[in-house]
Amino acid sequence: MNTECIGWRRLTPDTILDVPEEGAVFEIANLVRTVQYIGSAGGNLRARLAALGTEQPRLPACPGGYYFRYETVAQEDEALSARLDAFRSTHSILPTGNREGTVTLRVVARRAA
Repeated sequence: MNTECIGWRRLTPDTILDVPEEGAVFEIANLVRTVQYIGSAGGNLRARLAALGTEQPRLPACPGGYYFRYETVAQEDEALSARLDAFRSTHSILPTGNREGTVTLRVVARRAA
């Protein structure tokens, strides 16, 4: 992500309500900010993040929950492709959620005790 992106936020229904309803690319990471999934908003970031918990399985349950950051863009496909290429060139592999055969991402409503 470039320096103009929004910083990391905890991925919860409350924080999802605060994101814009416009095109964007986003990254989802675990507690220590290891990127687990890179995606595009499909024109509505709020709806896309809200749908992550009900979609086909993507990522395993994660102690400490997930965090996300995003960058609004006009050309989502190009920005997503560039982001995935940059990740692949740095890490020699795609994030867990962008690989075939991954498992569920769970959006928690509250913190566990």
